[in-house]
Amino acid sequence: MHLSMQAQITQRQSVVFTPQLQQAIKLLLLNNLELAKYADSAAEENPFLEVERPKALRGLPSIPRKSSSANDFDPVSLLQDSSDHTFRAHVFNQVDELITGPKERAIGYALAADLEPTGWLPSPLSCIAETLKVEIEVVEGVLAQVQKAEPAGLFARNLSECLKLQVTGEGPEETRLLILIDNLKIIQRGGFPELRRKLQCSKDELTVALRQIRSLNPKPGLQLDDGSAEPIREPDLRAFKSESGEWRVELNKATLPSIRVDEEMSREVRKVTMQDADKEFVQGALGSARWLARAIAQRNETNIKVAAEIVRYQKAFLEEGMHQMRPLKLKLIADNVGVHESTISRVTSSMMMQTPQGCFPLKIFFSTAIESDDSEEGASAMMIREKIRKMINDELPKQPLSDDAITSQLNSQGLRIARRTVAKYRKLDSIPSSSQRRRGYQLLAFA
Repeated sequence: MHLSMQAQITQRQSVVFTPQLQQAIKLLLLNNLELAKYADSAAEENPFLEVERPKALRGLPSIPRKSSSANDFDPVSLLQDSSDHTFRAHVFNQVDELITGPKERAIGYALAADLEPTGWLPSPLSCIAETLKVEIEVVEGVLAQVQKAEPAGLFARNLSECLKLQVTGEGPEETRLLILIDNLKIIQRGGFPELRRKLQCSKDELTVALRQIRSLNPKPGLQLDDGSAEPIREPDLRAFKSESGEWRVELNKATLPSIRVDEEMSREVRKVTMQDADKEFVQGALGSARWLARAIAQRNETNIKVAAEIVRYQKAFLEEGMHQMRPLKLKLIADNVGVHESTISRVTSSMMMQTPQGCFPLKIFFSTAIESDDSEEGASAMMIREKIRKMINDELPKQPLSDDAITSQLNSQGLRIARRTVAKYRKLDSIPSSSQRRRGYQLLAFA
């Protein structure tokens, strides 16, 4: 066997992950207010960058300038802030953890977007249900789930509910606390003998219970205040119908910074005699300012294109409500916009859009599809879960539907779904099995 060594030249494409590419990618992860804060930080470090704060941040103190020299100016490092620790981000992250279903999660987002900084829910559930075009019982079910969020007491509708959410356990002490919470007016007027009769307890036991009541937090949301003063309900985008009846999307200028490169200053500075190190700093800072201005403009354009394509696809939902949400995958929007799927994922992870149905994160418009004989795009998993809930709500108490029976009915409607999927959706909605429901119906009959 003859062995020889030869030199060959081959071409291979690869992505060089430069600092500027990292910066451009991270810009897509920021919502408008986070972008404004980042641009404000960059302007503090860069003399050629001018930033006009959005209305939502005007009047707040600027971010302190960091001590720096000409050699340590690093715009990428400015993107390392703890921007995920705002009140809104904390609450939305908990909605993601507590709720898995797309429809229920959308309702959870609507409840979270309505929260006051105190953590209370100001709007009646009937209004939220009407806006989302869902049954109020569904909203009540989602509310019960998100009320498990931390700190305890979030999503309360009044003081009594807020305090009760902070009482855990089922012992005698907890029972006394719940009775006291139901009688806050008596506490307010100092009717302690009456309270002792209601609690059937001694004076010392009442004193301990009252002390425990005072230790509860009537405004738990304030624990999440990080000093950023970020508005809870301010969207990044707005979707609306124009006078001609066409759907349009625009960036919310109230939360968007205005960026400008001071070219005149750069010309004046370059006329001055400088050391090589100073020239290097000026050249680097000016280049960074120009690049950042272009990157932010590109980021804004990408967000508009992505949101507009989502609106075009989900027009029926925007006009008619939750039951018209179509199944949608990131790849479809990526192909239509002409960007990579990862770009769509980054944009939709942070941006909020105001719609006639409420204010939602863009990611809520995406859901999995189940094969359907009647539709090439498939049926939305959210719609399938609604069908399962309706079947169970309408079932005969003496003949509750098994998972197999539900699967057969869905398949007869042209929806290709497996029994294990039906069982999974039923469990996600906290619906007992058919045997458990049968026992429940029997208990109700004897009640």
